[in-house]
Amino acid sequence: MEPAFVLHRWPFQDSSLLVELLTQEHGRYRVVAKGARRPKSQWRAILQPFTPLYVVTQGRHELQNLRHAESRSNAYPLQGNALYSGFYLNELIQRLTSSYQSVDGLFDDYQNALDALSQRLPIEPVLREFEWRMLCHLGHAFDWCADTQGDPIAAHKHYRFNAEQGFTPLGAAMPGTYSGATLQRLAAFELTDAHLLNSMKQIMRHALAPYLGEQPLRSRELFAQMKRKD
Repeated sequence: MEPAFVLHRWPFQDSSLLVELLTQEHGRYRVVAKGARRPKSQWRAILQPFTPLYVVTQGRHELQNLRHAESRSNAYPLQGNALYSGFYLNELIQRLTSSYQSVDGLFDDYQNALDALSQRLPIEPVLREFEWRMLCHLGHAFDWCADTQGDPIAAHKHYRFNAEQGFTPLGAAMPGTYSGATLQRLAAFELTDAHLLNSMKQIMRHALAPYLGEQPLRSRELFAQMKRKD
């Protein structure tokens, strides 16, 4: 049996589910859970996002069959903003990884993020740390401590960020740039005020953009709709 989480699920045929899993050993892939939509199915209640599972799958093709599933522990009790944040984490994994791409450390980082969200820790630092770890796992990390010319980030200078290059030094502060002092604090993951949180959010959004493509993230749209209703 392999530790797993459900990232997403869809109705499949008359009574089954198509389930996208994140597993510890084999990464992300889809399985058919036959009969899982039937009222008496033992899988109906547990094949839900944010429930730690053990699974057994079988098949020679990319789309496998789910043979066994059981809960490892209770589902993470995510509510409100934490719930939408959990869906955002799921969508990042779906969009940034390939099927059967085993990514060392991703499963544990995801589980740790869910644990932090369930403990009602400040949400923004949890999301930013997960985003950064995703970039590192996928080989898209950039240097926080040196600029594009190889010089150390200097507190008195200003920099423009490019996702595929890093921080380029500029002669003066301009719209959309970051002070070296700010970058030095972000490099130490100091997210202690609104300015630092916003700067990190903008940098991470630019850093992820080339790998997410042009299609908007549905979790962001849902979160924005919820905010408008509030």
